[in-house]
Amino acid sequence: LMYDLLVGTVAFKLHPNDKTHNWGRMLVRVVPPSDFKRKSAEMSALRILSENPSVAQHPHIPKFQIDSAMSKFKGMFQGKDAVSRILNELHSFLTKQSIRSMLQFPVASIESQSPAVMTLKRPESYFDYRLWVIPKVSDYSQSAFNLDIQNCAAVNIPLAQIQAFASKPLAPIKLESFVVYLSRNELRQSNVSAVVPFDLSASKAARTHCSEATTQRISTDIAKYAYTANNETTPTLIGFTPNDIDSLHSNPASLNKAISQLGSLVKALNGLMAFDRLSLGNLMSRALAIATSDERSDTTNGSIGEECNFLRFRLGQISEREPTVWFELLVASILSSKAEHDIRSLNPYLS
Repeated sequence: LMYDLLVGTVAFKLHPNDKTHNWGRMLVRVVPPSDFKRKSAEMSALRILSENPSVAQHPHIPKFQIDSAMSKFKGMFQGKDAVSRILNELHSFLTKQSIRSMLQFPVASIESQSPAVMTLKRPESYFDYRLWVIPKVSDYSQSAFNLDIQNCAAVNIPLAQIQAFASKPLAPIKLESFVVYLSRNELRQSNVSAVVPFDLSASKAARTHCSEATTQRISTDIAKYAYTANNETTPTLIGFTPNDIDSLHSNPASLNKAISQLGSLVKALNGLMAFDRLSLGNLMSRALAIATSDERSDTTNGSIGEECNFLRFRLGQISEREPTVWFELLVASILSSKAEHDIRSLNPYLS
């Protein structure tokens, strides 16, 4: 393709005034250095033609002709394939005296020397090189996140709320008063059979050593699944068990009880959702306030100089000279194995 573009065989144009030689030369420039510097007839031809457009556009320059299937097969044994043939023809063409006088080779460019660079030392504290600090998450390789209960207590998050979040999010509405766990018999479901539902003993392929081991494993897996399924219980709303549903059509008291139970559940869920929204909004605001040092005691624990440096830092945040955190960044940092370092680099005054 590069050869066809250089010699103008392929009329590839994006604009009516485009020259195919320019597109071919551009493709030659992006050839990997390991291929471009390789000493080969093919690469030498491409380099010569890319640097000499007048030669590449010569009317008598050889054109690349693709062989037919039979000619290609014969050429494999005769050493006269299309590439070898075009190289021989091109060699004869370029060695002509009239063509050699037209060839021009570029002057080797002087390699650019980089000026002296400034080397930054590794910061020894979070107060160094503040202008180079950017908000980022170092990695996302954190496999487990440990929540410190004492830190939660310090920001007035109730322990019961944390336990519910870690185990049963609906525990605050006393879920056991709305849900009962029923077995398969109570749900009127038949037990799962522990026997393989098909017989492979008559098959010849199933009597090999590997097949017998696979069949035994299938039998064991089905038995384990049947044991687990037959002994598990399914959570069901109180008042909506199979027996209760049968009585809804004939017993008005059961129907009223079921409606009342649903109303209580909806009311409890709406109340919990409103509480979670309010609590989440407050905690999001507090998390940002703590990370940016908005929530900080006015009592000075350090010297006057340290307090002045802290005020300069806070003025830098307001004037956008210091980076600030946002809530999405705090959430993403949970997945980082260097979460504390990432946040401390943005605010060196975090305790």
